[in-house]
Amino acid sequence: MDNISTGDQLILLSKLLNPSEGHSDSDEDDCGAYEAPKVTPATISATPSQQKVCQTVQKIKENFPRNLEEWEALEETHNEELDTRKRPEYRISYKQEVKVEDVFLKMSNKTSATSSCEDMTVTIELPEESCDVDLMELKTTDQEIDLQTPIYRLKLSLPHPIDPDRKKAAWNPDTKKLILTLRMTRELDFVNF
Repeated sequence: MDNISTGDQLILLSKLLNPSEGHSDSDEDDCGAYEAPKVTPATISATPSQQKVCQTVQKIKENFPRNLEEWEALEETHNEELDTRKRPEYRISYKQEVKVEDVFLKMSNKTSATSSCEDMTVTIELPEESCDVDLMELKTTDQEIDLQTPIYRLKLSLPHPIDPDRKKAAWNPDTKKLILTLRMTRELDFVNF
């Protein structure tokens, strides 16, 4: 090997590593030779199942929350979906605020229609509830109420906007009813006076 030059050594090494490139003296080697197709990054493609996974990952990335408010909203929707508590029965009624001048002097043009009502009363029946009022959690916004107890959960969108600062809640442990009195916020017009 000492008599062979470095260039000849490289040629011999390349023939040893890639025998198909070199010429063979025997005909037997050429007859049964099979060349495998060359695999390059351009010829590799994803299978349909891999494409589905990629599409799913892309959808998740698009819907991924980007700030704290989106995280909290997403967490709240997941908590509602996974909540196994019962939904209680409820009833919505309307109540007028009748004053002395309305009854005796007939100074206002109020009628018995609900359009003349100022308060919305929501009666929620909790028949199996045995906990104290302190364990009940009630949140109100201008468009919905959210009641959470150990047994029941009620998230209710209200038919009319309310003033969340002007509300009353009363729990009657004998009848197991929670009565919410909510002041509606409506613009005054010829019907709502």
